[in-house]
Amino acid sequence: MNNSAASPTHRRCLFVLAAVTAVMIFLYGRIDCTNEAFTKWDSLIYREMASAAPHLDPLAPRPFAFRLLGPYLVGLVPGPPDNTFLIVNLMLSAMLIYLMYEFLCYFGLQPKVACIATILYLFNKHFFGFTSWNYFHINDVLTNILLIILFWSMLESRWLMFTAAFCLAIGTRETALVMIPTGFLYLVEHKTLRREGGRFLGAIVPGLACYAALHLFIHPASGQTITQAISVHWTKLTSLERMYHVLINPFIPLTLVPLVFFKRSIAFFRGRTYLVLYFILIACTPLVGANNERLLNPTFIVFYALIGFIMQESVLPNKGLPALVLTGGFLSHLHWLVARYPLPSRNATGALSGGSLAVITLALALFAVLGKSTEGSRRVSS
Repeated sequence: MNNSAASPTHRRCLFVLAAVTAVMIFLYGRIDCTNEAFTKWDSLIYREMASAAPHLDPLAPRPFAFRLLGPYLVGLVPGPPDNTFLIVNLMLSAMLIYLMYEFLCYFGLQPKVACIATILYLFNKHFFGFTSWNYFHINDVLTNILLIILFWSMLESRWLMFTAAFCLAIGTRETALVMIPTGFLYLVEHKTLRREGGRFLGAIVPGLACYAALHLFIHPASGQTITQAISVHWTKLTSLERMYHVLINPFIPLTLVPLVFFKRSIAFFRGRTYLVLYFILIACTPLVGANNERLLNPTFIVFYALIGFIMQESVLPNKGLPALVLTGGFLSHLHWLVARYPLPSRNATGALSGGSLAVITLALALFAVLGKSTEGSRRVSS
């Protein structure tokens, strides 16, 4: 674990991240609420929930009716809800980037590498880009912030902090529930279940009580139940196109990097099987929801930590490759919809994203192969 908070490099990285965050928020732009094409989106539901505060919106459908923390807090602030959504989103997005960088440093990445990994997250149009553009989805940003706090608290056995974050996360999205099996496996894997198991159980009970209370006292006007949603969306498993949007597209242009450096990826997850379980559970959430890429957003805490580890161990020594990866990441952020200056078509977005994926994957694969060949020749000559 790194502790470099006072170093000049750390301060420079924070300055760079602040600048890049501001630039990317500007480039992603914001959703046009007057556009008729967006009037049936989820954002309209959150706007109505905020407008109803301090009361609950009786017309809110499930599961949105249970995700009341973000919209409800926005509704309590005097002034037009749309403006408040925008301001709160900006503040939370900046907080998320700061916490992500600090957590990656804590997790063992050098400040420079943690900065690069966080910038690559900023370039992800499906994750940071979408929640920045559609600023009504502050629950998504809140969830990611709370997930970082949950992981950090779990790693340091700060169960009171875990309890508070878990209770708040329950009121944003159901995603927080995956921390229960994740935390249990973490304790088992680190052989601390006997010592910390009781405290962990005590930490999740209040959150489960909040979850039960939400479902007991809030009566959605409509919407699918979990079983109904599964019956509708499980067919994604039978569609190659939909699985592409679940497993490949969310992480472009870095999707195949863990496969290129397969041994490094195995080394990263050795002793961290709980991260594998967490990732798999999040990857299953599109089977209960209509969205694909956006539902994979909470995997950022695992995926970009892995990318940072690979870069630190294998890529960073080559000065040109990090620049290539960052360039490909920046180009892949361009989108036909989620952008201040949109691309002309969906096909243009696919071509640019696919091209970035191909170039980065090929370059890193060649580097990996040539690196092994060079290492082998050195051993022979020695």
